[in-house]
Amino acid sequence: MAQTADLENSAGVSETDPFSDAAFITRLNKLLSMLGSAQPEEADTARRKLIEYLGQYRLSFTDLGQRLRDKADRPSFTQGAREMSLERQLAIARTAKQEAAAEALAAAARVHSLEVELQRSTFEIGRLLGMQSRARAWMVLGWVVAAAAVLLAILPRVLPAPRQEAAAQSSSPADGGQVTLQPNDPFGANNPLHLRPGEVAGTAAVQDLAIRLSPNDDANVRAFLNRGERVVVQQAVHVGPQTWLLIRTATGIGWVRAGDVER
Repeated sequence: MAQTADLENSAGVSETDPFSDAAFITRLNKLLSMLGSAQPEEADTARRKLIEYLGQYRLSFTDLGQRLRDKADRPSFTQGAREMSLERQLAIARTAKQEAAAEALAAAARVHSLEVELQRSTFEIGRLLGMQSRARAWMVLGWVVAAAAVLLAILPRVLPAPRQEAAAQSSSPADGGQVTLQPNDPFGANNPLHLRPGEVAGTAAVQDLAIRLSPNDDANVRAFLNRGERVVVQQAVHVGPQTWLLIRTATGIGWVRAGDVER
């Protein structure tokens, strides 16, 4: 209603220079500001009203453009253009602010994801270090056991064994001068498998019995024995749930599982 009244009041000054009328300039600035609206309907309405308003003064858009250039130094028009420029700048600033806020939220989500991944990686590294420490401890223990086993296997050869009176003694006059062996020793005194103190005779219980360099299923194999082949058991060692025997054969010394030897 107010806009209609303004149009009717301005009809009486069509014969004068409208750009010298403050009311005309004020109304023109309002329509121009509405013409730059971001709402399509509002901008279209402002365009139609501007055409009607200029028609009352027998002006066209070409006349308006020419007169605006001629009157560009007037404070009213300069103020309206400045207001339109400020509104556009404000709209641009608001859009930039919204984009910055959205980017900040996305960055915060990425940071949170990276923190979760970092915690997971830290936990995994700690678990792997713990497993590595346990594996190193078991490896050291295996080396110690193997060294002890080798030492125990070498000591009987380095240290002189006590003589057995029954094995070393010659026969008395009553036995006709013949040499007698130990009652439980199935091997002769000159046999490599001759029993020593603390040793027990045995035989391989399986075919192709593997003799290993250390009490471990993964240790290197130094020889294989046929089933029923004679061995001498020097000692037994418990490694975890498995019992291993240090045996002496005609080919050397090594380790076998306790269940693979019959004693």
